[in-house]
Amino acid sequence: MKKTQEKIKIFTEIGLYNEKVKKERNKKELDLITLQTIKLFKDRAHRYDLNEKQYNKEVDLFNSKHGLLLLKKGANYTIKSTTYNYINDPYIDREGMKKAMESYRLFVHKYNSSVAKENKEIIEYNSFIKHAKKNKELEKELINFKKTHGSLFTREYNLEVDKFNAQKKGCYLVKKRIQTIKYTSELVFSVLLGFYISQLRKRNQDLRERKISTRVLKNSLPKLQIDHRKLATHTISDIQRLALCKKTAQNHVKRLREAGILINYKKINQNKPISVHFNPQIVTILDGNPPKRQQTDSHFFKDQKEKNLPDNSDITRTFLLKEKKIKDCANSTVKKISGSIPKHFVSPAEGYKNTTGISNTKTSSRNQKEAEIKAILPDFLKEIAPKNKKAENPQNKYNKLAENFLNLRKNEQTLAQELTNGIYDNHKGLRYDYLQKVMQYAPITTEEFRVVLLQDFIKSSAKIWKSHEVYVGEWKRTINLLSVSLFKNSTQKETLLDKLKEYRWKLNFARKWFLKTGVNALYPYSYFDTTRTSSYEIGFFGLHKIWKTHQKYKADQKTQEKRKRIQKSARKRKNSKKQELIKMINSYKEGKCNTNELFSYIQLLH
Repeated sequence: MKKTQEKIKIFTEIGLYNEKVKKERNKKELDLITLQTIKLFKDRAHRYDLNEKQYNKEVDLFNSKHGLLLLKKGANYTIKSTTYNYINDPYIDREGMKKAMESYRLFVHKYNSSVAKENKEIIEYNSFIKHAKKNKELEKELINFKKTHGSLFTREYNLEVDKFNAQKKGCYLVKKRIQTIKYTSELVFSVLLGFYISQLRKRNQDLRERKISTRVLKNSLPKLQIDHRKLATHTISDIQRLALCKKTAQNHVKRLREAGILINYKKINQNKPISVHFNPQIVTILDGNPPKRQQTDSHFFKDQKEKNLPDNSDITRTFLLKEKKIKDCANSTVKKISGSIPKHFVSPAEGYKNTTGISNTKTSSRNQKEAEIKAILPDFLKEIAPKNKKAENPQNKYNKLAENFLNLRKNEQTLAQELTNGIYDNHKGLRYDYLQKVMQYAPITTEEFRVVLLQDFIKSSAKIWKSHEVYVGEWKRTINLLSVSLFKNSTQKETLLDKLKEYRWKLNFARKWFLKTGVNALYPYSYFDTTRTSSYEIGFFGLHKIWKTHQKYKADQKTQEKRKRIQKSARKRKNSKKQELIKMINSYKEGKCNTNELFSYIQLLH
């Protein structure tokens, strides 16, 4: 069998150190004082929340004083393996995005350092430019050169300048300085990475809906489609993310391409988005469904023990039992001929006169038995048919879930009439766990999900006008207004669900406020007017500041709970240390440890 993956363990520097520590610790037994000292060290490291580098530094100091006792943190060995050339389910998670941003910053730091050195050489080169008068022909050549090569990347432009000056045997053209990557480009890169994550998620979802495999070769990953206008006007929670113009966004993308962060650039025309790949050294595409490791020739195989199943062919009738014995005898003497039995050997059964009769009986009984089975087989199959139900296909189950969910949609006129009749005056809204299940498993589009959530939100809002009469036309206008204005910037189902939670909280707050103050709410169309953004206008979209205050309050509550947990654990540690100190003092009084050991222990305790 062909090997698909081989792994070789290579010890790291930390691994070699830890192996040395293990050998030393196996040579001797640790006494009580040493064990308590190690425990105190680990407790202190946990209390001060040391990172891996700080912890290993403290381990070096500890082991230099007390001997090789503690292991360092980190990978003990690296695995060198051959990788697969395809990805089953490409995606990037939050941790992957965090690592990509760290790799980006490191790459940019190295790039900017190299650019600074190159610019020094360019300044020296430009200092030799001649300022002599140029004739008309030379001036035309210089103008044409700039028109022809002006759109190139700076390094490519400077190479052309070298060729031109060498051809003219003089320095007539000035080289351009290479621009460094600025901080704003990091924000642009972050937004592009977010676009790519959404693009991969949408791609995988579309392929699954069409029952097509999401597998892709690593050297032909899907490209990021960049629309510079959308990039410049990208918003999150109605807040503009970059606040750039289209031309500035194009310049930032060009700078990232020049630095080698975006590669494999392709442009069709100005009306279609460009396509690029991310540098694989910066962005790593993960596999949501990695291939299973296959058995290789070098693996050991375990012997599979055979199960002795019961023989259901045993028969109780006398003449058939005799037949079975004769059959066994024949099998053991005639058919199993080996090198120890002569080829001319004849079975003893052939010497009896009734051998032929036994054979005929055997054949006739078997034919009779087959005929009986064929006769009763159709009736038997009919009897067991209702009992053997086929296992339900999970795909059919998910399709049914999607069908039931989409059946919640109503015609706008019907919904307006039902709202007028007060059918939804006590509507509680769809459960979040149900919506989460639909979002994960039901094969529906984001737009279909949005429509159902929108209508559910309108049904929930009917409680505000429970004691007021609102006509059909008013509700119809409100539905048309919210269909355009609500959830307008949400492109993912997760975002739609988060927005629904926010809108429901605002509705509940408004309903309680109207009941408490006795103020009558505006008619639905006026209440949901998107231009009423101030709190004194008593509109739905004027509750944004109150929602932000509520979020801050919840965040403060979480911080307080975390602080209480930290204080509780600190009190427990303090009490534990106190008890340990008392035990050690008692041990000292009893003569179980000397002064130096007690002093070393107290130092670590503090």
